[in-house]
Amino acid sequence: MAFRSRYDHAQLEQYFDRVCLPKSKRIFDVSKLDDKEKYDFLSLLHKQQLVKVPWENLTQHYSWHRVENVKPQHLFTKIVHSPGRGGYCMEANSFFGIVLLSLGFATYMAGARICRGNGMYGGWTHVVNLVNIGGVKYVTDGGFGPQEAPRPLALNAGVVETHVGPADMRVVYDPIPQFVDQTQRIWIYQHRHNESAEWASMYCFTDMEFTPEDILSMNFAPWLNPQSFFTHKVVAVRFTTTKTKEDEPGADGEEALEGEIDGSLVLNQDVLKWRRNGEKVMELKFKDDGERVAALKKYFGITLSQEDLEAIKGSAAEVSAAGMDHD
Repeated sequence: MAFRSRYDHAQLEQYFDRVCLPKSKRIFDVSKLDDKEKYDFLSLLHKQQLVKVPWENLTQHYSWHRVENVKPQHLFTKIVHSPGRGGYCMEANSFFGIVLLSLGFATYMAGARICRGNGMYGGWTHVVNLVNIGGVKYVTDGGFGPQEAPRPLALNAGVVETHVGPADMRVVYDPIPQFVDQTQRIWIYQHRHNESAEWASMYCFTDMEFTPEDILSMNFAPWLNPQSFFTHKVVAVRFTTTKTKEDEPGADGEEALEGEIDGSLVLNQDVLKWRRNGEKVMELKFKDDGERVAALKKYFGITLSQEDLEAIKGSAAEVSAAGMDHD
C-alpha cells in the first residue's frame, strides 16, 4: 500500500479541540464502528469542519511570503494552531482528508474541475475527498464555498437531497461539453436555490484517486495563476448553525456546534454577506482595510499579526480609496 501521511493521536486530539468536538463524541479509530456509526461520525466531523475551518485565501494577501504550502505538517500547524484560519481547496480538503485517513476511514482524494459561467469546465484546479462506507462512496468538500455540500453526499446519480433549505443538491453522472468522446461519464455536483430554480453545475470530479504529488502540482493554479480570482481578491467562507450568535458569530463553540447548519458567511473582497435559510440577514460594505480586518476577527475569529497587516498595503487586494476598483 502506498505511503500516506497521517496525524498521530495527540494531533487528532488538538484537531478535535480546534473544531470544538465534545470529548464525549471523540473517536480515534472508526474501524470498529458499523456503517451507520461511521456515516454519523463522518457527518459530525464534516459539520464541525465547515463551521470552524473556513475556505479562505488570506495567505496570498496577508503574508510577506505569500507561499501556499500544502505539505501535511504545515497544514496542521496553520489550521490547528492559527485561530480561525483555514485555506482554499488544496489546503482545507487535503488537511481534512489526512484527518479522515488518520481516523481509519477508507478515503482518498479526487481531482475536480470548476464549472465556469458559460457551462464549460476549467482544468484540474479543485480537489474533493471520497469516503467509502459499506460500499457506498460519499463526496466531502470543505473548500469550495457556500454551495458546497453541508454533509457527505452519496454518489447516487440523480438523487435530490436538501442542501441548506430551501436549496437542494445532487450529483449526476454525465459527460461534460469538452469531452470528445461523449460516452465517457464523470460525476457532476449540482446545486439549486429552491425547488423551482434551475440546476446549476458547480464542478465535476472523477472517482480516480489523485496522489499527494498531483495535489502539489495542482496547487500552482489557484496559488499563482494571474487569471484566478484568488490572486487579486480576498475571499473567505464559513458555515453557521442555528445556534450561531448574531452579535459574536466568530466565537462559535461547542454550544453553537450543537445546532444544524443554517447558512454561510461570505466575504468577497470588500463585501461581507450572511445568508441563513436562503435569506440574506446581513450585508456589510467595507470602506477600508481596517474594517475588513475587524470583520475577519468578528465573523471568522481570525486575528492577523502586524506583519500580516503590513503585507497587503499597496496591493490590488487592499481595500482603500487608492486601491483597485472592484465594483
